[in-house]
Amino acid sequence: MTNMTALLRKAGVQLRKKEYAACLAFADAALPILEELSDDDALDDEDATWSAYFQLRLASLDKLDLPGDMTATCEAVLERFPVDQDDLDDEERITLANVRTALTSLAVLAARRGDVDAAVESIERCFRLVASDAEHDDPFVDRYQQRASIYLRAYQSAPQRYREGFFASVYQLEYKAGKVHDVRIDDAALVAYLADPAYLAFKASHPVERLRIGAAGETWQAALERFRALAHQLRVAQDSPLCDAHFTLECKPVTPADLDAREQKWACKLPAALRALYLEQGSVEVQDPEQSGSLRLYPAHHWSMILFGGLVDMIIRLWGDRWEFGAYFTDAELAFLDANFFIFGHVKNSENRYTHLFFDREGRFGSVTYDQDDWNKMAPQVKAMLKGKLTGTMSLDALMSDQIDGVIDCLIERDDEARLNID
Repeated sequence: MTNMTALLRKAGVQLRKKEYAACLAFADAALPILEELSDDDALDDEDATWSAYFQLRLASLDKLDLPGDMTATCEAVLERFPVDQDDLDDEERITLANVRTALTSLAVLAARRGDVDAAVESIERCFRLVASDAEHDDPFVDRYQQRASIYLRAYQSAPQRYREGFFASVYQLEYKAGKVHDVRIDDAALVAYLADPAYLAFKASHPVERLRIGAAGETWQAALERFRALAHQLRVAQDSPLCDAHFTLECKPVTPADLDAREQKWACKLPAALRALYLEQGSVEVQDPEQSGSLRLYPAHHWSMILFGGLVDMIIRLWGDRWEFGAYFTDAELAFLDANFFIFGHVKNSENRYTHLFFDREGRFGSVTYDQDDWNKMAPQVKAMLKGKLTGTMSLDALMSDQIDGVIDCLIERDDEARLNID
């Protein structure tokens, strides 16, 4: 074992020195010893040792431009690390990493020799290897661009056959690049397609893309219908692995008497647009309220969060005693906030962060975000509200459209993570 370890270590040194032929020679010299120790079950960490050997060999062969030997080595990786694609939960991280690398390399090699069908088949086999229970991050971060590049070659070879697949791979790459810092689009050929009219038409017609952002002037009714349509698209048309709680939109009736009672309690007049929403739609819950990303307009009957109330009072009712308000503001300032700004709902951004929806005494709408781990983000907003510099600046339609945008964005991200089997 000492000789084998020494040989692999020397191979690594040669690889770092860019002496690729020497690296390959040392790695191949270690192979008979590695095989013998494996047969005798004499290795402390057999998978890690084989993984190191294959990484050294593939890196050297790639630099030496030996595609035949690379293909054979990739096939050896797949034989050494078999996986059950129908049951990946219990697979080891190192097994999946090696198989994904081998399949990606096979796809690149096939694309280079012009066998685009084999290239696409290999890269799709790779992307079917979603995360196991041992993995918690996106396993394809460094492969989205590679997949799009492979599909580009296929599209250039057979445009009619691979158009949808290529545009879909670019669409996902663009989405990931906007969400994940380590995903980049720096291939000039792919960058050019981001402005290609045919791709832009594909993107504009994509069912999720059409529903992701509300159109200018969208009404609150249309915003809720947009969520329903998006939920149907993901849950039914695309068979989302998420549970049904992510797709619900439930309403409970609100009567004029319910609204009048709250107006009397808070000595305020409910804006006509919000009154119309309550009487037409009732209170609203978009997704299970326990889910991060959910939106809630408070009901008429609840032990604590009833329809609408003063800003400070409603935040304290939702969160419990919030010492920050008493520490930062006087009783008179807190009374001013409660008398002039009225919270009627929230979006649950996370367990520690909520965006509270409010209207002011002038009938204008806005939102303010409270993060129990970062009071300093909210404090300047509250101070501005006290000075009259931050009041409601939106219509109810615009506020609801904007918040549904956020709910949908969160749902799309959750759906993507669920399909990858990551938390």
